Amino acid sequence: MSARVGKQIARTVVSLFLTLLFLLSATVGSIFYASGNGCFFSGEAQAYYEELISLGFPADYAARLTELHLLHPSWEFAPLLITEECPAYTWDYIIDKETEEPDNNLIFSGSSYAPYRHPFNDSLYDAGHYQASREAVEYFMDPRNFLNETDIFQFFDLSHAVGNYESAVESVLEGTFMEDALLENGMTYAAYFCHAGNELSMNPIFLATKVRQEMGVGGTSPVISGECGSLLADYYVNQTTHSQSGKEILPPSEGYTAEELRAFDGLYNLFNVGASGKGLFTIYHKSMEYAEKGTPEMAETWGGDPSWSTLWKALYGGAYFLKTRYVDVYQSTVYLQKFNVDSRVSDKNFWKQYSQNVTAALSEGRTLFQSMAEAETLDFAYRFLIPVYGDMPRNPCLDPANGSCSYTATADNKYSYEGIWTAPTRQFHVNAPLYADLQLEYGSDVSFSANLTHSYGIERLEYRVDGGEWIPLTDTEQLSLTLQTDFLPLSSHILVVRGKSLYDPDVSTKKSNAYFLCGVFYITERPREVTLAMEVGNTRTERVCLSGDEITLPVCETEDFVGWLGSDGSLLPSGALLTVTDDVTFKAIFLDWEILPGASLSTLGEPPHMHFFALLRDGDWRRIAQESDGSLAFYGMIEAQSVSAGAIQMQKSAELRDFPGVDGCYRIDVSTDAIGRADYGTRYRVRFVAEVVYTDGSTRTLNAPTLSDERSVLDVARAALADTEAGYAEEVIRFLTSLLAATTLD
Repeated sequence: MSARVGKQIARTVVSLFLTLLFLLSATVGSIFYASGNGCFFSGEAQAYYEELISLGFPADYAARLTELHLLHPSWEFAPLLITEECPAYTWDYIIDKETEEPDNNLIFSGSSYAPYRHPFNDSLYDAGHYQASREAVEYFMDPRNFLNETDIFQFFDLSHAVGNYESAVESVLEGTFMEDALLENGMTYAAYFCHAGNELSMNPIFLATKVRQEMGVGGTSPVISGECGSLLADYYVNQTTHSQSGKEILPPSEGYTAEELRAFDGLYNLFNVGASGKGLFTIYHKSMEYAEKGTPEMAETWGGDPSWSTLWKALYGGAYFLKTRYVDVYQSTVYLQKFNVDSRVSDKNFWKQYSQNVTAALSEGRTLFQSMAEAETLDFAYRFLIPVYGDMPRNPCLDPANGSCSYTATADNKYSYEGIWTAPTRQFHVNAPLYADLQLEYGSDVSFSANLTHSYGIERLEYRVDGGEWIPLTDTEQLSLTLQTDFLPLSSHILVVRGKSLYDPDVSTKKSNAYFLCGVFYITERPREVTLAMEVGNTRTERVCLSGDEITLPVCETEDFVGWLGSDGSLLPSGALLTVTDDVTFKAIFLDWEILPGASLSTLGEPPHMHFFALLRDGDWRRIAQESDGSLAFYGMIEAQSVSAGAIQMQKSAELRDFPGVDGCYRIDVSTDAIGRADYGTRYRVRFVAEVVYTDGSTRTLNAPTLSDERSVLDVARAALADTEAGYAEEVIRFLTSLLAATTLD
């Protein structure tokens, strides 16, 4: 049997083996699909939404809160089930009670607030306020109107304080009379707010916000001047009708003495505790009466005097008042302090309310938000306690001003944002994030790109995957992200992209939003089906496997087998272990070569070099250098018994040259070192080898089928001179003759 026939049989055996190995069919899955732009939840977000429902939140609450959870995952939302706690406290019943007394809910007298006024009551209350209409009360009391990043802080649980808030408190006080100012005890306002808050389990940011709300930025209220008694005495004695700002004073004509009123000097009321009534005289007088009463529980600690005779005592005493009168008795949010609707304090419902101003909860909640946004603490673990009423209207109660009053319009009506997405789906969205459900094949990557804009401008874009931290992406409007999917197969994940707006507390049109949702992507990863094909000669076999499967490549033991050349650029040996990640085809590479008889001499001058040759037929082996990261190199192993040097064994690099007159064939040329006169008779022979270096770092040596014939310089010279048909040039004949002559002389 000839060598060529033997090779063909061996290759046929390999082909049959591959055919038996790959008997599976292929099915390729899609990369992903996008759901569209509507709000929907899946995976962890769906579980969170359902948890909110199970807690008692209605679906319209739960949807907005789930979006806030995606934006600020550390926030916690708890329902306050008003009607469930007391079935009589339905939505209509509560609105009836809140509108029963004309001065229970008041609205500013300014013209921009006119849509909120009661249609039939023109009376002025509390130094320049009108009775609010029923529709206005419904609007401000309906929590569904305010479940946005900003306005939700009216439901901020004041008894839930986690973390170090001093920097946030300093932000609240910045630009006010309290900034960097020292109290009588030597502490700054910021430090003492934190001290009092920690001691009383009250959120210090709320305390600072409350004082700022009550006293204003300049702190010019008489109730913290230390001379409020003298002002009251002046109003009383002179029967002053209006203040310099035009507000009604309404001093009584009798019942006091100037000395009694001046005795209030030296007292302070930072939180305006008890400050209510008609006319400035009554408001200030009640405020000072409460400051005089002070905090009896602290009398012993304060040396026997419970009054708020210093600013720091007024701060601590006011915080203590809020804790004991509100937070500890189920009014732990500014919403519940304004709208006292928790039935657990039923004997005081609807009247024991901190403020008559119907906008108070909204206003104070926004101040809380702005303080935290400026201090960049919005990602703290905050808790929000949100009322849920039974029998509410199907849709949120409308704003009587229809958004025309900037101060009272919901915060999310004061800014806009949009996105133009080009990957992973082409979508356009306005004032809502893009929602998409992505089905990814295992091991594949997915790209996200969009142009995002916000009416404030964008400070940065960032993203998070599952429970990870927010990772900054860019400080421009252009989003570009390629997600390396190293997830486990058959698992679900959430990628959330959010933007940080150019929030600016000093610009009224840029302080209603800090973060906004850009995109929510639910990613389900499935094992990807890939096709593994094997080619031997003209035979191709395929099998379908899952990405990540480990496959052992077929074993081929024939001497001329080089390796498996992959379409992915790999070159692997027989029996290699392969982890399949993508479609790939492996081609069996063989060498078809043989030793050529004889040898030749270089004729460029003495000393001569002897050349041996092998014939290499064209084949796929040429693709190794062009397409793979493996390598194939040819060498000659030269052996001889030299007269002058003894035994010779050396490896010489071979050169590949075109074979003259034979298309598609190459000549492998190996040359000896220069041969001296003493070794002209030494016979040399060569073994041709091919060295393969595989992608996995392993190597293999292939030997040509036989050794070359032994030849000496004299053998080659005599054979050449005897060849009468060669037609050598005269100088070559002289050179060959000189070699023989030199040996004869020796």
